[in-house]
Amino acid sequence: MTNIAKKKVRIGITLGDPAGIGTEIVLKALSDKQLRSKATFLLIGDYGTATHLQRQLGMKSFNFHILSDIGRLHLSDELINFINLGNITFNIPYGKIDARCGKAAYEYINMACLVLRSSNSLDALVTAPINKESLNLAGYHFQGHTQILAQRFKARYVRMMFCAEKMKIILVTIHIPLKNVAPLITRAEVQDTIFAVHRTMNTFFKIKKPLIGVCALNPHASEHGLFGTEEKDHIIPAIKKARSQKVKVEGPFPADTIFWKAKNGEFDAVIAMYHDQACIPFKTLYFDKGVNVTLGLPFIRTSPDHGTAFDIAGKNQADPTAMIEAIKLAIEMADNKPRKRKKTKVYVPHSEHTG
Repeated sequence: MTNIAKKKVRIGITLGDPAGIGTEIVLKALSDKQLRSKATFLLIGDYGTATHLQRQLGMKSFNFHILSDIGRLHLSDELINFINLGNITFNIPYGKIDARCGKAAYEYINMACLVLRSSNSLDALVTAPINKESLNLAGYHFQGHTQILAQRFKARYVRMMFCAEKMKIILVTIHIPLKNVAPLITRAEVQDTIFAVHRTMNTFFKIKKPLIGVCALNPHASEHGLFGTEEKDHIIPAIKKARSQKVKVEGPFPADTIFWKAKNGEFDAVIAMYHDQACIPFKTLYFDKGVNVTLGLPFIRTSPDHGTAFDIAGKNQADPTAMIEAIKLAIEMADNKPRKRKKTKVYVPHSEHTG
């Protein structure tokens, strides 16, 4: 019987804000030959910055395959592929908020979107951290990667997922002021999140019947309405609807107990109602290893669950562990996903600059 070699998955990586640690942690991650052997990689950023940083960090350099025609991307399986935007023509102000770096970071993301649209040559996208202030100073008024990618691909129902070895947490709301959260906790939003989590765990993590735990919004799950009615009015009806569709879901549980249960293996995934409800326990446990995944896009997207770390940028102090985990998770999810590729459309607004 002939053994047919499995084709490598193809992972795109944007290098993030040049003033942060993005390029450093990508280069450190890919300096591991074993990791490089698991996929074909395409970096999107500035080649001169990357090679200069290699020398500055005293890293053993590895060869790049420079690409110019994104419409016909012929990726090398042996070398690290690189789309060089060449837009860094200034000394990088490491650790500083800078509009020029925000513009460069945005252009890396935009190029990744064009590649995903035009050639379908990537199985997943990994994004290094960007700085939201620099991005907005450059005139791109987005809250971050999730909003940019959702707009480009007209993805209306994106969700943020935090992944680590023993915990997966998905948010119903994302970057919302706390005072505005409660009105957004509707039956439809909670229900959509439950079904999105069920599909994701089934498709990308090969868990056929995942058990999903749902957080309450209010303290003590509202104590039967004493501390709020969101559980009774919205969360519980959403859970009942999901159960009627044969989804295994339990809750709502108080937020001060559900994550302990999840850490001890009681749930395959947990749904949290708002950002800090999820991030406080998750980052306490997995700050150096956590990975952010965007659900609801027509492609896989992961990133380290930390920021640009301006305080250590350019000092050869950045720990690449979370980037390594983000790359590994992207490869795992791409390996698990059915390999049939469909054309994806990306929406590009008439005016990129909104201010």
